[in-house]
Amino acid sequence: MLKILGFHEGGPESIRSLLGVSSGPIPYGEGISAGFPDLSKQFHSLGVKSIRTQDYANGSFNVMYFFPERHADASDPESYEWSQTDKAYQTILDIDADPFIRLGLSWRNMLDWGAFGIQDASGYAGYGPFWSGDKPLSKTMVEKGSEIFTTVVERYTDEQKWGSNPLENGYVEIWNEPNIIGINTVIKNNGFPNPSNKDQYEYSTEFPNYMWDGTPEQFYKFFADTALALKEKFPDLKIGGPGLHNVGLGLPKVTPPGSNYKNAIGLEWTKNFLEYLSSRNVELDFFSWHLYSSEPKDYLTFYNATDDLLSEYGFGETEQILSEWNTLFDNDNASSVLGAAQVNAIWIALQNETDHLSQAVFCRGADGPFIPDGDGFPIMINSDGTNLGPENFGQHGVGLLTKDGVYKPSAYAFSYWSEMAGKEPIDLDQYYSNPSNDTGLYSLAGMRSGTLGKDLQILISHLPDQNDDEEIVLNISDIAESFKIDRDSVVISTVSELFAEPSKIKVPKNGQFTIPTNQVISIKMGDYNADANIFFQTSALSNEVGELIASESATWKIIGGDESELFEIDPVTGELSFKQTPDQFMFNAENQNEIFSVKDQNEIFSVSVEASSESDVVTQKIFVEVKLNEEPMNRSGASIYLFEDIAGQSISDFSIESGDKIGIENPDHFFSFTQTNNDLLMKNSIGSEVIFLDVDKKELLASDALVVL
Repeated sequence: MLKILGFHEGGPESIRSLLGVSSGPIPYGEGISAGFPDLSKQFHSLGVKSIRTQDYANGSFNVMYFFPERHADASDPESYEWSQTDKAYQTILDIDADPFIRLGLSWRNMLDWGAFGIQDASGYAGYGPFWSGDKPLSKTMVEKGSEIFTTVVERYTDEQKWGSNPLENGYVEIWNEPNIIGINTVIKNNGFPNPSNKDQYEYSTEFPNYMWDGTPEQFYKFFADTALALKEKFPDLKIGGPGLHNVGLGLPKVTPPGSNYKNAIGLEWTKNFLEYLSSRNVELDFFSWHLYSSEPKDYLTFYNATDDLLSEYGFGETEQILSEWNTLFDNDNASSVLGAAQVNAIWIALQNETDHLSQAVFCRGADGPFIPDGDGFPIMINSDGTNLGPENFGQHGVGLLTKDGVYKPSAYAFSYWSEMAGKEPIDLDQYYSNPSNDTGLYSLAGMRSGTLGKDLQILISHLPDQNDDEEIVLNISDIAESFKIDRDSVVISTVSELFAEPSKIKVPKNGQFTIPTNQVISIKMGDYNADANIFFQTSALSNEVGELIASESATWKIIGGDESELFEIDPVTGELSFKQTPDQFMFNAENQNEIFSVKDQNEIFSVSVEASSESDVVTQKIFVEVKLNEEPMNRSGASIYLFEDIAGQSISDFSIESGDKIGIENPDHFFSFTQTNNDLLMKNSIGSEVIFLDVDKKELLASDALVVL
């Protein structure tokens, strides 16, 4: 149930919003015969925060879709076709998600652009048109890629067209898996795509892959040219890439008798890439890579390897982005309860162990046409166009949702991630019988504290080895007691069935909860001061009031109040503020070069706000007291700073803090003023003490105390 917790009172550290997905919410664009619905409502309900413009099956974000004739003039607006690309972009903005722009093209069956000379593609071709000719991809990109993509970014940062800049401080990723080996890659004399020598595969034009048909050196040049051009024109954008396939990190290692040849040449490709960027002085804001694995520790290994590699080539401060990830696909694993527990454990591990990882993009938001028993999934092909890899992907695709928007187990995990994002991380290891990751336990806890209450959430996956039968117990009673939360508020949910809502589990009477294995577990508890009004104090010189928080992800708006016209609220963050600093509408001065005359008492302003989630709508009345005598005030630039016009009045509101401020507690004491040069002579009411104000230093001086204004 949605509760408003008041103004945020937690610390500065928060659980990261690693809540990106590939494609959507129109998952595959128009023009697809299967007819995939708009899933905007489901994406918003899940809490999707970022959408990578990858894998739209009509190809609407592929370069050959919006620039269909590769020999056209890249500087001519008539060379571009934007209608479908614009429509897909708008649907991202409509759900308040951040667009993560991928420049290049999506996954595709090599046959649909004539690989091996075969024009009749088996399985699902997809992803729209492709250029024709000899090595059309690399030749076009080297010649005019930077100009084409500068035009793309110009369009999608156009404030006049979109009402604001949707990419303000956003991310632009150049390309996708240019170094891939094994999937839709030409490999010779090998029954399976794992080459062991250069006769079977090397990075050259003789062995094109589905993402690049030229040499590595051509790609390096294209990437650097594009990155430099974009950074010069859009200095505030974060420019990076290249969406590295995992072989580019030389991982995972292959055990004998298998060959590590492709890992060796993959790592060499990446080192040469980074060395080239360094030689061209390319400012690499982020480095993106991909991984599909069911093991959380694999992701940490890849992250650390990337960190070391970036540092080696002078990119130690570069952000990392995991721009494609999921568990393994075999036998419907990505759609299973176990698969959900695996991705949940991976997400927890990323939160706990990867400081430089700024985004993670789950692949993908919804199933698409790649359903083996539907349209086919030809990711590995023979020279005759037949499937080379086993068709063992099961009955479903790899999305959080089915193509019709039905939640899979991983979707419920993602919704829990959305609830956790922004909470302050807290350490609960002491409450587990054995908190070690060696047991397969992955746990993350977060708390959101406000002026009206707090809520605490724990996210867990326990993935033990087959031979490990140790039970892990969580002491819920002790947690509730330690954080002063009513144990009756505890709600335990588990994702334990396919295509079913999470199950609710009662808290054991003794408060000792044994963690189920191979499931997603969410535990929530909270303490709320229901129906209370919020009272808040702020300064007359600041328009900031505070950040309102709720027990769930919510959208905020102002709905009334006596002075509602003075306030504004950010609908996403809940940041409440005055439209201008209160001193602008509270204070008056006859002469702007003299001390302002202010009211004798603080002012209180009221406003009512509404928070709405997918399941609930709640309202809250807020009273904001503007304190007049807490801050020095001088809007006009005058040289004298005073708390208030205190001639003949008490100044008892001075506060004492660590001995650096003097407090005058007797309300009968007051001061008269006479200015002499740069000093202000101040006498108290009985004339027995003299205090000087040094105007330049803005300090009150006394015989035994110092007041800093």
